[in-house]
Amino acid sequence: MSAVIANLDYVKEKNISAVFKAIVENGAISRIQIARDCQLAAGSVTKITRQLLSFGFIQEQEAAGGERGRPAINLIAVNDAFRILSICAGRHALHYFLCDLAGRCIAEHREPMTATGGVSLQKQLLEQSKSFIERFVLNSPTNTQPLVGVGITLPGLVNRKTKVVHYMPHIPVHNLALAESIEQLFGAPCFVSNMTSAMALAEYSLSPETHSRNSVLVSIHNGVGSGMILDGRLYEGNSLMAGEIGHIQVDPLGPRCYCGNFGCMESYVSNTSIEERCRQLVLAGAITTLGEDASMAEICIAANRGDELAVTLLRSAAAKLGKVLAMCVNLLSPEKIILSGEITQAFEVIEPVLRHTLQQQTVSFGDGVETQLERSRLEGQRWLGGYVLVRHALLDDGLLLRMMAA
Repeated sequence: MSAVIANLDYVKEKNISAVFKAIVENGAISRIQIARDCQLAAGSVTKITRQLLSFGFIQEQEAAGGERGRPAINLIAVNDAFRILSICAGRHALHYFLCDLAGRCIAEHREPMTATGGVSLQKQLLEQSKSFIERFVLNSPTNTQPLVGVGITLPGLVNRKTKVVHYMPHIPVHNLALAESIEQLFGAPCFVSNMTSAMALAEYSLSPETHSRNSVLVSIHNGVGSGMILDGRLYEGNSLMAGEIGHIQVDPLGPRCYCGNFGCMESYVSNTSIEERCRQLVLAGAITTLGEDASMAEICIAANRGDELAVTLLRSAAAKLGKVLAMCVNLLSPEKIILSGEITQAFEVIEPVLRHTLQQQTVSFGDGVETQLERSRLEGQRWLGGYVLVRHALLDDGLLLRMMAA
C-alpha cells in the first residue's frame, strides 16, 4: 500500500510541475493547449490550475483576438509571486541578487571577497546574505513576497546532490556543507552548484524554443570549465563534478599547472595565462599598442582593431582550445558548443581558428551535420546561475508541490 501511495504522490508531483512549467515557459497558454502539451486529461488540468490559481502562482488573462462568443482565457505565471536569492561567489567578490520568477534582477549588491577558508566563506555568506535580504525583503514595504529558495554558484568542485563544496581554486575548503547553514538562516531550500554547470543549465532552460538537447558550454575566465547538457539533462558524472576540461593536457612539455599536471589547456587559454604571455612579449620588445599590464578586455579590443600581437595571442589560445573542443565533439557529438568569457569579445578573431581545428580534428560522415559554435547569450548576467538552480527545483524537482503542501 505504501508503494502505491508513493507512486501516486510521484505522479501528482510530476503533473503539477508539468502544468506549471508549461505556463511559465509559454508565457500565456490555454487549458486546452496545456492538456495537449502535457498529455493530461482536461479534468486533471482544470483541477491542477485551480490549485495554482488559489495559491496565487498563476492568473487568468483574456486572450486577444476573439470578437464573437465567450472570450478565450489564457493562463500566465505570476512572476512577482515570490523571490529567489542568487549568490555568485567569484574569485574576488561575492555578488548577491534578488530575482523574480522570470529571472529579472530586482536588486543586487557586491561585496569584496574577504574569506580565507571554508568557515570564513560560510560566515561571510551568512552575514551578508542576511543583511541583503533584510534590506530588500524583510524590511521593505514594496517587497513582501516570500523567499522560496537560494541558489549559490561558485568555481571549483561541487557535489550538487549533497550540496557539499569540495574544492575552490582560491579559497581552501574541505567538504564544506554550505547549504545547510543558509537553509537554517532563511527557512528556504538552498541549492549549490559549480557556476559553469549552472550557466549551462540556464542556457538550456531559459530559451526552450532555441535550446539543443545536447550542448557543451565552455567558460573561459581565470580558469576554464565546462557544463554539459546531454539528452536534455545536466550531466555531472559519477562524482557529480564532471566538466573539468581545463585540465585536459594539450602539451606534455608545457608548464606545470596548479593541479599537478603539465601542459593543461587552462595554462594557455585562461585570462591570466594570456595576460601573462602578453606581458612577457611586451617586455621582450614586441611591437604593439598594448601595455605590459594589459587586461584580457584590452587584448580583445586590440585584436578587434588588428593589433598583431593581440591577434597572435588569441589565435594561439584558440588553437589549443580548438583541440579540446574537437575531443568533446568526437566524444559527445553535441549539437552546439557555447563559449563564454571575455575572450568571446574577440569572437570574430578566434572563430575561424576554432572552426578550422574542428573541421580538421573531428570525425565527419559527410552528411552535412556539424556542431554549431556560438557565443553565450547570457554573458554578464551572473545572477542567472543561482536563479536557474531554484527555478529548476520549482519546475522539475518537486519544490512547487512542497510549497503547496507546507
